[in-house]
Amino acid sequence: MYPDKGKIETLSGVIDQSTGSVTMRAGFPNNRYILRSGGTGNIFIPHQEKGVILIPQKATTDLQDKKFVYLVTDSSTVRQTEIQILPIDDGKNYVVTSGLKSGDTVVTEGVGSTLKNGMQIKPKETNPEV
Repeated sequence: MYPDKGKIETLSGVIDQSTGSVTMRAGFPNNRYILRSGGTGNIFIPHQEKGVILIPQKATTDLQDKKFVYLVTDSSTVRQTEIQILPIDDGKNYVVTSGLKSGDTVVTEGVGSTLKNGMQIKPKETNPEV
């Protein structure tokens, strides 16, 4: 990871349909002469969202292009709930934009094919990794 921050100088208007990527040019300070002319790399662009919830991807299931999680109810049963997420993710977590509210308890382990809507479970509290 290059330690200095850069600035986007040009951005191609052409989007690669197969990857969703674009070509851009960014300028970076090069006081230590690490960067060379014509070099390429991946650029991380910070993105912030307010009023969203971050959940592990392993807590979700897919059904007909929709994402679902299992919420734990007061009676320790599970209820399948559809969620909406941002189209970008970090490979481990999803940013939930709707379908959950702060304080909801989501099942994160054993979400595979054995869990069914309305099933009674014994929740174990864990510390979130994020």
